[in-house]
Amino acid sequence: MAAQPPSRLLSTHARVHPPYLPYLNNASRTSSKSMKWVTPLAAVVCAGYAVASYREAQVSARLAAADSAATATAAQRRRDAQMADAYGDRGSLEALERAMRVYEAQQGNE
Repeated sequence: MAAQPPSRLLSTHARVHPPYLPYLNNASRTSSKSMKWVTPLAAVVCAGYAVASYREAQVSARLAAADSAATATAAQRRRDAQMADAYGDRGSLEALERAMRVYEAQQGNE
């Protein structure tokens, strides 16, 4: 029996596609590289906006609470000053006597 020569492989190294196709393929790869940053960038922007709006709401709520507390404090001080004027602040004997006269006059009116 004679030795058979090795059979030829059916593959080839030649490119089968047209010459412009590889450039189109590479172009799509480079655009996808630049597009891969869009989603994380959008996520960071959305998260930043959410944090900023939440913080702004918290600050405005604190300012409103502080404003209402200041208004309540001012009203309480006015009432305290009126009470001190009407009933005396016990700073002197004359103020205490005047407060007793006002108190007795109010008790007599009721």
